[in-house]
Amino acid sequence: MLKLPKSLRTELKKPLGELHKSINLIENPLQEQLSEDKLIIGIGDVTTRKLVDLQLQPQICIVDNLVERHPVQNTLNHTDNIKYVDNPAGTLTDELIELIIDSINTATSNEPVIIVVNGEEDLAVLPCILNAPKDTLILYGQPKEGVVLVKTDEAFNKAENYYKQLIKE
Repeated sequence: MLKLPKSLRTELKKPLGELHKSINLIENPLQEQLSEDKLIIGIGDVTTRKLVDLQLQPQICIVDNLVERHPVQNTLNHTDNIKYVDNPAGTLTDELIELIIDSINTATSNEPVIIVVNGEEDLAVLPCILNAPKDTLILYGQPKEGVVLVKTDEAFNKAENYYKQLIKE
């Protein structure tokens, strides 16, 4: 298990990509990217739900049934390929990392994967960036600000630097 050190908490609250006030503002470029059959990963309940509602279905969805630490009922039902994993807040478990890697290697537009995290999915963006193909797009919610669009090739070095600072337990 990897644990987030206190020294990184403030740094990781900053967007790892382009911050947009709404998914609607980046819908057209996403439509183009999807038509090119690139891997799209949605992280977070609100972001993922919005992507699915807009028919911008990510091949991988990572949710924790929480919005700003409050429970929500997840209504994603665009696939039966649902995986469950425990991942406490402020950590990345080996199981979550392995499930992300497996999903990156197997998920397709026709067979998307939903990963439901019991705990918290906030750090999942790091193993997604580090293990996904270079042209992957990752979208995750930035609380009270909007949605972050991460291009893995642009964020790789920063994500790798953060990942190396996580504490192995």
